[in-house]
Amino acid sequence: MGNDAETARQVAIIDAATGIFLRYGFKKTTMEDIARTVGISRQALYLYFPTKEAVFKAMVSRTLEAMRTEATAALTRDDRDIEERLLGAFAAMHGKAIGAAYLGELMAAMIELVGPVFDEVEKAVVSEVADALDAAGIAARWNEAGVSARDLAANLSATSGGLKRSVTTPAEYLDRMRIAVKIVCWGAAPEAASRSRRSS
Repeated sequence: MGNDAETARQVAIIDAATGIFLRYGFKKTTMEDIARTVGISRQALYLYFPTKEAVFKAMVSRTLEAMRTEATAALTRDDRDIEERLLGAFAAMHGKAIGAAYLGELMAAMIELVGPVFDEVEKAVVSEVADALDAAGIAARWNEAGVSARDLAANLSATSGGLKRSVTTPAEYLDRMRIAVKIVCWGAAPEAASRSRRSS
């Protein structure tokens, strides 16, 4: 029971800290800010996390784990077509960061304190996206153009990452990312697609 309560309190601290880091950035956020938001004393906060850096690392770990889980779940949904599954996966990876004023600073702090962990998660999701494109038969339509499933997945990921920095609302991100997904799903030459279907 005690362990469950401790874990629940840690999660509450991390969740509160996530909102504060997104609002104020890493440098301006203080342990006092986090403690006040959670509703505990700063001394009590130190019992769970000895430093702001420790809170930040825990936040990064929890956020990346949730991103990966959500992206994988989106790609494996059998009640959605491939376009919606792809869109869901990239929205899980990049969509939640839209509008964060301190995104650049937070990414720099993450690399400094934790290393390129986001890149590792992104590579794993790109691999899963490539598998989904293969399974859906979309990658086969691009083979004659010399474009692999991995190429398609990597370009979608690059587009998604660029959009998260250039759009201002989640709705705008989804609208523009949906176009990128449609280009991949429908952009192969029709004659190549028909030849691919005949040969399979």
